[in-house]
Amino acid sequence: MINAETRVCCLIGDPVAHSLSPLVHNRGYQARGLDYVYLAFRVKEAAPAIAAMRTLGITGMSVTIPHKTTALACVDELDAEAKEIGAINTIVNRGGHLKGYNTDYDAALKALSEKTPLRGKKTVILGAGATALTIALALKHRGSRVVILGRAPAKAAALAARIGAEGSGGFDRFSEIGDADILTNATPVGMWPKVDELSVPASYLHPKLVVFDVIYRPRTTRLLAEAKKAGCKVVYGHKMFLYQAARQFELFTGHTAPLVQMGQALTRALKGDEGVTISDRR
Repeated sequence: MINAETRVCCLIGDPVAHSLSPLVHNRGYQARGLDYVYLAFRVKEAAPAIAAMRTLGITGMSVTIPHKTTALACVDELDAEAKEIGAINTIVNRGGHLKGYNTDYDAALKALSEKTPLRGKKTVILGAGATALTIALALKHRGSRVVILGRAPAKAAALAARIGAEGSGGFDRFSEIGDADILTNATPVGMWPKVDELSVPASYLHPKLVVFDVIYRPRTTRLLAEAKKAGCKVVYGHKMFLYQAARQFELFTGHTAPLVQMGQALTRALKGDEGVTISDRR
């Protein structure tokens, strides 16, 4: 039962109505018997919300678009990965001291590594925002060759220069996918409710490609559906979502995340897709 002793964690972002974070985190608390509750708040500006975290004694905060970079200036300390990336998705409050983390980094690597080796592989990343930056840097550290394509070529070029990527360009350079090993969509194209949108024309997909879409709702985005038709291996965004949430759970609570129970809750919530479980491997 929620009472004055219940620890509060939350998500801030805009939008948040589609988010399954409250479902997954609360299922984890229930499985571990913890007196915690997780809520979602639609927030236009990060700074006042993070200031309220101190005032209200909120234990943990997940940060999603569009606040992953603006939140940096609102915390007292950054862990090493978050500092290098320049974006956070997690804040932990310890007695009023706020520390920022980026749990997307390891989550993306784990999700991709389940399907393909990363060293020496050419990866084309679509997008030039905080998520694209996080994944690009993670892959560079694992020895991948990274090309970044963005709707705004100048922004993609700046990101590529920052991390030492192999190349960059606009969406007029989809031909880069032709000899790529991995394609990662780090844009919101195809996210609920605009599920019919496609981030790259299907004609560029080929059977030697591993296609990773960071979008987790819908579970099978149109990009992943077209990738399956083309004979590609696919990496579902809900894997990355689950792994980053599990790490947040551990940072917030100090307890090992009940990955199975959290994953089952996520799978049930995404039952509108093919019904493939978290443990499925293609």
